[in-house]
Amino acid sequence: MDNQEHQMTLGTNDRLAELFQKYVDKSITEEEYAELFVYIRNPETKDEVLAFLDEHNKKVQSDALVHEIDWDGMYANITNPKKLAGRERKPLWKYVAAAVVLVVASVTIYYTANHSYQKSSPLAYHNDVLPGSEKAVLTLSDGSEIVLDHTAAGKLATQGDILIEKDANGQIVYVAKNQSDEATPKINTLSTPAGGKFSLVLSDGSKVWLNASSSIKFPAAFTGDARRVEIKGEAYFEIAKDKRKPFYVRNGSSEIKVLGTHFNVMAYPDEYRSALTLLEGSVQFTKNGQSQLLKPGKQIIYTESENETKQQEANIEEVMAWKNDLFVFNNTSIDEIMKELTRWYDVKIKYEGEKPDISFTGVIPRNTNVSKVLKTLELTGDVVFGIENNVITCEKKMKK
Repeated sequence: MDNQEHQMTLGTNDRLAELFQKYVDKSITEEEYAELFVYIRNPETKDEVLAFLDEHNKKVQSDALVHEIDWDGMYANITNPKKLAGRERKPLWKYVAAAVVLVVASVTIYYTANHSYQKSSPLAYHNDVLPGSEKAVLTLSDGSEIVLDHTAAGKLATQGDILIEKDANGQIVYVAKNQSDEATPKINTLSTPAGGKFSLVLSDGSKVWLNASSSIKFPAAFTGDARRVEIKGEAYFEIAKDKRKPFYVRNGSSEIKVLGTHFNVMAYPDEYRSALTLLEGSVQFTKNGQSQLLKPGKQIIYTESENETKQQEANIEEVMAWKNDLFVFNNTSIDEIMKELTRWYDVKIKYEGEKPDISFTGVIPRNTNVSKVLKTLELTGDVVFGIENNVITCEKKMKK
């Protein structure tokens, strides 16, 4: 950059605001990109950048009509504007620091690609891995399977009085043609592999989204005085209200009872802890005969092997990141991050030498190749990665 870092004269808050706005509008030039990059990465200007962000935050809090910078727009541009279209607009100041991390990451990758001065790494990116996509298998009550990855929209099958179809949005929909009076319901299972996700509309109108390496077992039609499903992995629910028929979600020894609400359950077998997070309504959580009510914005942390549970405030954006095609890390350990990458990219992880004892805070798009995620993590300066034959090699970076 021709010593631009050393020669640059510190700009005012107005200049910083202008650069961020140009980044949002995608009108930023290569030279301005470099200037913004210098502001963010230079320790001498770090305090100025943070002061600017804090000052802008105060203005927004005190005056709802202030719109010098569309931070929601910036966040959407950095991640995925199509996926975030229609989301409720809310303050994203908790993510300003994470957005800055992403700006640094994107500029670093930009200059690596265009100027090729990145320092060599002891590991190598011999291969890259595409992000996960809409993949699932639907197993009907007779044991027959329907691979849904490339199935065209339209009718898939019938189960008694239930029509099963794939709609134009790619989700599976169970449509009740008549009121079912079957004594024994037909149990179906929807399963996603590693590197897959899928959504489902049950016969009562309830909606379910499955994360990678997850499954839900459910009746084609709900009979009797209750609606019951069973899950493994991670799923987000939006339950249709029916006061006469409460909805139950079972996972191992725990059960969730709801009437009509939105919640997320994360219960992967390879995770030490599981979590139930409530977004709307109310639920009753029961484990080993012990029950407790949960209010919106709260979550219950529990383990399958222990009776103790913990109720706490939930970071909703972090919990719902997977559904919004994002990785949101909040002081997340490298071990936890690698588990997420394993499930989403269908890769294996190999640690070379001592496992790095680091954590990461930031927001990274989930709909990007794994190499970009790894390069962003490498910005911590404490870890390096390699990719070969769907195996990610992780190594602690040696200090000079």
